[in-house]
Amino acid sequence: METALAVNEQSALYFQLGLALLQTKDTVQAKQAFWQVHRLEPEYPGLAEKLGSMEQGEVRPKHRYSLLIAKGHLTESRLAKLAGQAKDAQEDLDQVLLRELKLPKDLLGASLAAFYETPFVDFDPNTDAPFELLEKRKLDPDYLKRSGWTPLSVEGNVIVVLMANPFDLSRLDEIRFIFGTSRIEPRVALMQDIQGYIEMFFRRLGSEELLELGDSVEAQTDEEPDIDEETGVSDSEVVRLVNALLVEAWRRNASDIHIEPDSQNRFCTVRFRIDGTCHEFRKIRAGMARPLISRVKIMSHLNIAERRLPQDGKIRMKLPELGKVVEFRVAIVPTIENHEDVVLRVLSSGKPLPLEKLGMLDENLAKFKSAVFKPYGLIIVVGPTGSGKTTTLHSAISYINTPERKVWTAEDPVEITQEGLRQVQINPKIGLNFATTLRSFLRADPDVIMIGEMRDAETAHIGVQASLTGHMVLTTLHTNSAPETITRLLDMELDPFNFADSLLCVVAQRLIKTLCAHCKEPYRPGRQEMEDIAGEFGPGFERFVPQSREITLYRAKGCGQCNQGYRGRTGVHELMTTSPLLKNLIKRRSPTEEIREQAIADGMLTLKQDALLKVLHGLTDLKQVRMVSG
Repeated sequence: METALAVNEQSALYFQLGLALLQTKDTVQAKQAFWQVHRLEPEYPGLAEKLGSMEQGEVRPKHRYSLLIAKGHLTESRLAKLAGQAKDAQEDLDQVLLRELKLPKDLLGASLAAFYETPFVDFDPNTDAPFELLEKRKLDPDYLKRSGWTPLSVEGNVIVVLMANPFDLSRLDEIRFIFGTSRIEPRVALMQDIQGYIEMFFRRLGSEELLELGDSVEAQTDEEPDIDEETGVSDSEVVRLVNALLVEAWRRNASDIHIEPDSQNRFCTVRFRIDGTCHEFRKIRAGMARPLISRVKIMSHLNIAERRLPQDGKIRMKLPELGKVVEFRVAIVPTIENHEDVVLRVLSSGKPLPLEKLGMLDENLAKFKSAVFKPYGLIIVVGPTGSGKTTTLHSAISYINTPERKVWTAEDPVEITQEGLRQVQINPKIGLNFATTLRSFLRADPDVIMIGEMRDAETAHIGVQASLTGHMVLTTLHTNSAPETITRLLDMELDPFNFADSLLCVVAQRLIKTLCAHCKEPYRPGRQEMEDIAGEFGPGFERFVPQSREITLYRAKGCGQCNQGYRGRTGVHELMTTSPLLKNLIKRRSPTEEIREQAIADGMLTLKQDALLKVLHGLTDLKQVRMVSG
């Protein structure tokens, strides 16, 4: 009785809404409201007459894009041309229209809604996944993508589905058969957004299954599992949970996994760092925390009984789910209330990136390649932890790694392996530090030497001497900018004349989030915004952006492939090469500001300028620039 009453109330509400919309001449929305009534109660008093009167004399849109043509955004001839272009490129016509006409998505959505007489649904990354619908019917994501539909939600006793073509009657019959009900309400959405919803829903479905594993896992083995009497957790549960975490982190391109037990023993939080930002992955019950951390210790060959001191280790394992060997660097830190935090760094043991993939502007890339290809000298890559310095070094070495060259590297840790390199893992516990290793390299007939980091004056002195005696030396340093690097190394009591003669270039870099290529929205910036960008850029802005040129910028939106509007990161670089004038400043131990001014006069782009150019190229936005460069 309560359900019938609720349906009747909903019907009355929609009917009154339809009448109100008719008063405002909004016939499209009014008709949708009346059809909602028809869906709930087909025999609702007065409904048939109202729908019938609306149908009389009504001119239906000819096709999906009629409203765009009626409003002057498109012509039939232009539509035909773009349709042919989309067909030749095997692209979705909706996406071609959005891109070529620079249309707001809601305008295209309104045209689709008018044609299909059903609401348009835009992508919303905060939409709850319909787990029950997906699991009960064992729906396959590939089938849904091919078919162009997905369940969205349940409203009362009606299943709402998104369709690229709600007029596809055979597909509607198929959907009714799958769910065993005729109460299906189709809503229209762009194909790209439907696929985004499918990917997001099934990604969350996988996380939900993993969450259940952390909450109450049952061992799926024939043998009786070993149960920890204190926590009530079996060994097999822990093994499966740890493996699942490692696999999920790898799939999501996480750089770090953080395992953080709550100080009040309520739960244990697992966070992933993705594209430089920590995101909470899930919470697991408190009883799983200690066995989980013990499992990580065992895998990284650490002392499971030691809970008072920090420990460092490494996990190297083959993940059957991925079919590859993956390495993780492990740091365990004791925290309050006798707990321990665990951080696992995902090591990229794959192939180095080509130099062209680092995100350098063409001008910087040409200068950097020229420096790297010289027979001897010193190249320094600087930036904070996690800014991609090691990736840049390995890309540079890969560029000159040929059978004719002997290449030695000293690293802590070895994160990227390359065929042809002789790589040494630094181990300070036994006295194998950078300086000791570098001395041994000089007796081992090197052509190229890579030093993971110039941590001390001794290593810096040996590196400079090696670069002056016919060797190419590449290294890193923790400084904020290229000019500051000069001052920092001179403070280590390097001989300024030798240092100036050996230095080829300094590359300062950061990593900046890039806009998702699938959903970034184009827009025309106003005059004030362009003036702000020009002001932040400083002198020389006109060289890159002629005033006569119309600028299109992009902003973040969010879709099923990115959720937040950003996907991946690229490098932002400040490349300082050494001109004769700059070498003279180094020899005179000039202040950092003088070195900076000369470097800019020589053509150096600052980190902020490089980042702003990437905004103009449509790779990122001003929000990310200000987060990276202040």
